[in-house]
Formats: sequence, C-alpha cells, structure tokens
Amino acid sequence: MGLIVLIVLVVVLFSGCATSSPRIVIEPASQDLGEVPQEPLEASYTIRNDGDDVLQIEKVSTSCGCTKASVERETIPPGETTELRVTLDPIEDNLHGDVMRLIYVRSNDPETPEAQVEFRATIRKADS
Repeated sequence: MGLIVLIVLVVVLFSGCATSSPRIVIEPASQDLGEVPQEPLEASYTIRNDGDDVLQIEKVSTSCGCTKASVERETIPPGETTELRVTLDPIEDNLHGDVMRLIYVRSNDPETPEAQVEFRATIRKADS
C-alpha cells in the first residue's frame, strides 16, 4: 500500500514539471548569394516554431548598419512559420568584394534566446 502511495506521489509531482515552450528554427542557416552587382540585395529565411507554445520574436538586429532585417509577424503559434526578410544596400557604404553579414533574432525560446543566420555575397564594384 505504501509503495502505491509513493508511486502516485512521484507521478503527481513530476507531471507538473513538464512545461511547454517555444522552439525557434530558422532555415536556411546560411545563404551564399554568389557574385552579384553592386545593387541592393535581398534574402529571405523561414522562421518556424517547432515547440508547443507560442514563439514571440522580441528583436531582430544585424551586424551592420547597411543591412536591414524584419519579420512578417512577431507571434508564431506552434507548428507555424513566418518570413524573415533581409536587405543589404552595398551602395550606401560602397561595399564590394566578399561580404558576410549576420542577422540576430531574439525570442522567448528558453534554449536558444538568440538565434542567428548569415548571408554572404561577392559584390562586383559598379563602374564609375
């Protein structure tokens, strides 16, 4: 009898420990746009919530002022996706040659509070 009570207590105690949480997945993790002219560039990524609670995008930032990033929506229910759009204007800072930029996505995912993706390109300098 005492063993049954102990088992029931353990089950009840540990059943409250299972919590739901969001899980951010961004694909692709990296993009290489190859050789491109010195013109504004665009890339897009898919943010997916693989968790079992609502994913909240709290902040999106980039590694450089010439790169802008935004999400289509900031609240992503479990199993759903949104688009992360990134633009780089190489003309603004006269960028050319090999470039690599990082995009940071802060969310309420407890295991990955800040995810990052990158994109690369080789920018051909515009003729002057």
